[in-house]
Amino acid sequence: MKGFFRTQTGRQAFLGIFTMIRQYARVSTAKHNLILILYLLILAAGGRVLIDASFAQCNSLVGGTEPISKTIEIFPLVSQHVHGSTIVELPNGDLLAAWFQGSGERWADDVAIMGARLQASQEKWSRTFVMANVPEFPDINPILFLDSQDRLWLMWYTVIANQWETSLPKYRISKNYMMPDGPPEWAWQDVLYFKPGDPAERGIQPDDKFVKSVERQIKEYTEYISKSNSISTLLTRSLVDKWKAELLAKARGEDMMRKGRLVDSSGQSTEQQLGYPFFRRMGWQTKNKAVIVDEKRIIVPFYSDGFSFSIMAITDDCGKTWQFSEPLVAPGNIQPSIAKKADGTLVAYMRDNGPPPKRLHISTSTDKGLTWSPVRDSELPNPGSGADVVTMRNGHWALAYNDTEEGRHSLAISISTDEGKSWEYTRHLELDTRDRNIATRSAYPSIIQGIGDILHVVYSYHHNDRNGSLNKTIKYAMFNEAWVIQGDASKSN
Repeated sequence: MKGFFRTQTGRQAFLGIFTMIRQYARVSTAKHNLILILYLLILAAGGRVLIDASFAQCNSLVGGTEPISKTIEIFPLVSQHVHGSTIVELPNGDLLAAWFQGSGERWADDVAIMGARLQASQEKWSRTFVMANVPEFPDINPILFLDSQDRLWLMWYTVIANQWETSLPKYRISKNYMMPDGPPEWAWQDVLYFKPGDPAERGIQPDDKFVKSVERQIKEYTEYISKSNSISTLLTRSLVDKWKAELLAKARGEDMMRKGRLVDSSGQSTEQQLGYPFFRRMGWQTKNKAVIVDEKRIIVPFYSDGFSFSIMAITDDCGKTWQFSEPLVAPGNIQPSIAKKADGTLVAYMRDNGPPPKRLHISTSTDKGLTWSPVRDSELPNPGSGADVVTMRNGHWALAYNDTEEGRHSLAISISTDEGKSWEYTRHLELDTRDRNIATRSAYPSIIQGIGDILHVVYSYHHNDRNGSLNKTIKYAMFNEAWVIQGDASKSN
């Protein structure tokens, strides 16, 4: 037994037990309860090895200062398309993951939201099960999170007409979700109806705030790229003009022109052909987890492949009512993920679906998500693939992303200790240096921080060299900040 505590596993187990005791002591007023726990732990140590350096340890005991890292495939390889995963830690330390699965994406009417559980005391994920399925419609990109009332949310979107522009956001809420296996018991389900901008019962008016915001941001971004040597040389004037014209037409509802009433400054109205806001009320899509700003405010990041930009859905009453931020407008800034600064500033990192240079887009908000600064390129590379960031309890940020400008063969974790000014440490979860045609694709990560300061990541894991066979799964990784820092330090030595 003495030798056990000389091992790394033994030290980590002891730290974990100590953490558990310390946390219990904070809330217990009965000293004899603490003594009883100590006694039982000593008995357990005498009878068998305390605990392995396992998923159970990482999940429920301690992050510690020594590097910890484990990975596992959530389910065996399948031939179906599996993608868009999400993860949440439940109050008892169990993990619940979800993803979409079917014969394709928007083209496939058999796509459903699937899930699995990892109990804090277990080494393997549970069997997979259905979390949501609208029969004969594709269900895509789930996100999971707990609100301030510890209710579990599942949000996703159903693609109504096999085009991203017809996506319809939906959500389910559960109060009974702590079962060891199978899906949660859903207590509520609804559609999240988007209504950004001003009312438009008789057509979109010229001073509509959504239209004005898009117009202003297009102008600002056009001025930005004209002054940027790295961008302006790569974009022709005709491409910029085309982008502006298409975006404004969509914002003004020109895809649905109908007889309406144009209202002037005096309140008088005249009959006129006006656009209607179908396009901006449909097609909003989920990708990254919600952010709990305070006890009241939840912000859910959304994006539109139709507009190719982002927006935030905001509720201050746990989903009873919703409001929407101004849009975050640039060429191809989609799938936002939000970090929080100590002063309350929110920072959104967004996938780059636009022209080169391929960088994560960035924008900030100082009013809890209602308005956002002009979208700009960060220094972080992005190949047009999803990324996710989490604000850790120590104030550091952890970013999971494909750290290249091309391809999804390299999946990295970067740590910032200065709220995004720099990303001092980077370590790869996956790196396949083979030819891109056969390299395994690891992408679309979702990252959270759990008990013991452990970071949990789920991501798509697609074998590109096994076409036509079992080749896809969702992979799960757990590690602590020390593991990322250790990897970066060894790289520089």
